[in-house]
Amino acid sequence: MQNDLLDIAETLAKLDGGRPRQACLRRAVSSAYYALFHALASLCAVQLVGWTKPWEVYTPIYRSLDHSRAKDDFNGWGRRQSSDINLIGQTFIKLQEERHRADYHPEPFRGRAETLDLIAQARTAITRLGALPSEDKLRLATQLITRKRA
Repeated sequence: MQNDLLDIAETLAKLDGGRPRQACLRRAVSSAYYALFHALASLCAVQLVGWTKPWEVYTPIYRSLDHSRAKDDFNGWGRRQSSDINLIGQTFIKLQEERHRADYHPEPFRGRAETLDLIAQARTAITRLGALPSEDKLRLATQLITRKRA
């Protein structure tokens, strides 16, 4: 799904030969964010229960990734993670902030080049997520899904 969302984002950002429509740029950024979010949700479910499990086992783990908690987790880890996980986390945070801006703020949005750059950053983060060593994938999935006790 994430690759389809990135392709849709690029298509929207490139629509119209002249000045791009604000709605297209905004939806493109939102789609890029959701591509990374779904890549993380998929990673969590695959790592923690496995792809071959029934939907009633897979889906609750997939759906347990929380937008705000994931942002807080990525912010809280600082430099304690690998450079790839830090890049993924910083991209997630940036795209989440840009998605909020795109979806909720009325002032003029970014231009085409900046939007395409955000989409490229999402694609890079998803590629790096897929290339993580299996132990890092499992650790990341566990840290994103489990609740921490005080």
